[in-house]
Amino acid sequence: MSLDWQILEENKKKSFRKGLWRGIFISIILVAIFFLFSNFNNLSSNFPHIARISISGIIYDNIKLVETINNLSKNDNVKSVLVKINSPGGTVVGSESLYVAIDRLSHIKPVISLMGEVAASGGYIVALASNHILARQNTLTGSIGVIIEYQNFSELSNKIGISIDSIKSGKIKGGQNPLSPLDPLVKNNDQKLVDYSFDWFISLIKNNRNIDPNVIDLISDGRTLTGGMAMDLGLIDGIGSEKEALDYLETNYPSIKGLKIIDIEIPSTNNFFFEEFFSRISTTNIKFISDSINSLKLISIAR
Repeated sequence: MSLDWQILEENKKKSFRKGLWRGIFISIILVAIFFLFSNFNNLSSNFPHIARISISGIIYDNIKLVETINNLSKNDNVKSVLVKINSPGGTVVGSESLYVAIDRLSHIKPVISLMGEVAASGGYIVALASNHILARQNTLTGSIGVIIEYQNFSELSNKIGISIDSIKSGKIKGGQNPLSPLDPLVKNNDQKLVDYSFDWFISLIKNNRNIDPNVIDLISDGRTLTGGMAMDLGLIDGIGSEKEALDYLETNYPSIKGLKIIDIEIPSTNNFFFEEFFSRISTTNIKFISDSINSLKLISIAR
């Protein structure tokens, strides 16, 4: 009786081990198939085609995205690029890095920006680098400007008796103390930073759009516009989506007619969780991005 029990238990262990290894093997195969499928478009683009990339969520200095754009400029099979933008803006440096990369690309092959629900502030900076800009009639765009925000807990800190003491080399080193009233020296310095970046932003518009100076003055207050309003002011080239983009390409670049559109996957970075977290935040609820070092936020975000 005991022998039969032992044989039964041993058979159960063998079956379990076989099932375990079989499960592991099948899982590996499924994962391999998943990654192969997810990158199929990139792997199957060894023929003339139109590349399509998406820029969404908060814009920051994304090295992988910039590298992907640079690679498109070197790929002779990429005849044109569609840039789908759905972003409320982001950091000045992040917007600048994408602008530089797309501007370089647009001098090599035609680039069309397609604005989605929102392409404001930094999102509009990205669009400026392309050869042609299209938006939906009610796309939210504009919000031209730069902002620095502070958290001011000075009244609360006085009530509960909390303060931050620091030893620093200069009066404005470290920026504004969130537990103290706004320091005039910090404010004056940060205003210079904002003015510098804002002048750079305006220079991009002047260099890329043939706009009346009065329009520049009008939109310089940071107002948000619809796609239709932006069209009337000359900030974009037309109202439409991918169909209109393809019509534009076929009219101006006949050799592109009939080419397949290939979606280009952006490789993830080591900050995958950080990217996903900010890309999934509702754009209507974004108020600021805190900087853990000195609360300085050189960001341009649609309100």
